[in-house]
Amino acid sequence: MPIFKKFLKTKTFWFLAGLIFLMVLYYKETHREKKEPFRLTSGEVELCVACHQEVVPEKVHEKKILGCAYCHLGNPYTLDFKEAHKRLIKNPGDLRYAHLTCGQPGCHPTEINQVKNSLMATNHGMIRRLLEVFEEKEILSLYPNLTVEKLYQKEVYYKTRNSLGLDYYKKLCGSCHLWLEKGKLPYFLKEKGGGCTACHLVKPEKENNSQKLHPKLVKYPPMENCVRCHNRSGRIGFTYQGLYENEQGGIGDTVWIDGRLLTRVSPDVHFEKGLACIDCHTKEEVMGDGNFYENLHQALEVTCETCHDGTGITKKGRRLKNFKKKGSQVFLETKEKSSLLLIKKPVKPCRIYYHRRLTCVSCHAKHIPDCYGCHIKYDPRDTHLDKVLAKETKGLWIEHESYRRLTSPTLAVEGNQTIVTVTPG
Repeated sequence: MPIFKKFLKTKTFWFLAGLIFLMVLYYKETHREKKEPFRLTSGEVELCVACHQEVVPEKVHEKKILGCAYCHLGNPYTLDFKEAHKRLIKNPGDLRYAHLTCGQPGCHPTEINQVKNSLMATNHGMIRRLLEVFEEKEILSLYPNLTVEKLYQKEVYYKTRNSLGLDYYKKLCGSCHLWLEKGKLPYFLKEKGGGCTACHLVKPEKENNSQKLHPKLVKYPPMENCVRCHNRSGRIGFTYQGLYENEQGGIGDTVWIDGRLLTRVSPDVHFEKGLACIDCHTKEEVMGDGNFYENLHQALEVTCETCHDGTGITKKGRRLKNFKKKGSQVFLETKEKSSLLLIKKPVKPCRIYYHRRLTCVSCHAKHIPDCYGCHIKYDPRDTHLDKVLAKETKGLWIEHESYRRLTSPTLAVEGNQTIVTVTPG
């Protein structure tokens, strides 16, 4: 034992111990399983997945094809946290960055500029109409083509800061446009906006406890994404699927996400047959066709006659891609489920010459919500959430109405020519 203790203190022992340690390390290194870095199908290295293990629940944007950096940018060639997350984009669909992400070559390069010119992005018709109602001619002259995007610019916001029309828009209407940053506003409003993802992002169908799911993108937006915004004014998103926003304070069959009470009524016949919003409305109508439009009348191109006259041609000369002909019959194919729905031809009374000024809906619309005596009150002493600045600012807008009814549509003459339905309020 004394001899061993003396040996422990010798240089020979420490030399041998060090040699054995190095041999063990060498053995482990040469015999361990070597893992290759994750590579895309293109052969490119993608180190993001070393940390981000989320499963992408779709094929088009599958991780092995695109990885993370193609959409979210950042640096996929480093494991350093700060370096990897430089220039990272949380929401690739945000219109501020979409030209670098969704709009890059090989993806959707033409769609981005079209979307930025769409009414869902510009809100120009709403903004201009409010400026006209409030008789703010100076702003109309200074910014004849004012859009939401420009309202986010500090110079424009400053020059228009005293506008009541724009204050009304920013506080009562300013959450329903594509330039809104998703998640920036509180409560149920955080689901709105986000550019491309405002429509094309859906929640994964089910969560797997063992694996985290990446948010899912879909080609055809579901109706609930449309109704997230299209539930005010004419309440078309509600009425179409058989929901009526009743006079509040009573009893409703269901409650909307913002607390409004809804009563179930008979839905539109197209909803009953299984048609979603996107089955009738074209890509060019919704996402824009590159032109700058002043209002919906200019942008919309699908009419009842597009299908029921048996041509499938819109008033702008485009053919519906889901319009199908089989022999003497015509069908509309639903975009999500590919179901073929037979299109009925107009009956004889529709063709009578003294009905030529009537639009189809002036006779065939079941009902429409009317908001009579709809007024607004402005209180400069209180505050209201400005959806552009995303903070409370001075000036509270309060809406009032005398009564609301679900009744036969009110008819009006448009342009001294056609008879259309309108919603008073």
